[in-house]
Amino acid sequence: MTKTKPTLPTSTNSCHPPPTHVAAQFTLSLPSVVFLNLTITTLTTMYRAYQHRDITLLAFLVFVYASYFTLHNCVEVYSRLPKGEKSTKKELLRFTLWFLPTVVFFGFALEFGTFMPVTVVVLMYCLAIASSSLLFYAHYIQDDQKGYNTCADDQKKSSSNKHDHVPSAQNIV
Repeated sequence: MTKTKPTLPTSTNSCHPPPTHVAAQFTLSLPSVVFLNLTITTLTTMYRAYQHRDITLLAFLVFVYASYFTLHNCVEVYSRLPKGEKSTKKELLRFTLWFLPTVVFFGFALEFGTFMPVTVVVLMYCLAIASSSLLFYAHYIQDDQKGYNTCADDQKKSSSNKHDHVPSAQNIV
């Protein structure tokens, strides 16, 4: 038997060397480092808020911390869903991916607005509105346009029968 060359580039290609074991470990542990940093800074800030008896800041920090992990899980689940799928689960994930960051943005503006100058507070609310609008556009308008295009393409492929315009006997009776 003769040996044939593969038509697709393999991992031994000099342009794209295979990832080393150390590189794979680093990419897998990077989210862990981010979560660890977030946990430490959140816990120290929560401790200071508790010492100063600032219950609203304490509640806000708990909400932001829980929201971060909820959003991380929602992004993972949402990215695994098929592009053209229309389901209640996808709609709930889209709403969560828009609503939770919006609440966090406005929460930061409200929390820091108590001791900032008025111009900074207005700027913070403008940034919260702009960020919320951008997320809404990305998850509802842009995603719907992409989803409808793929569904329309599937319908065109399925309705390519040349006798589609002829009514069937079952529809007449």
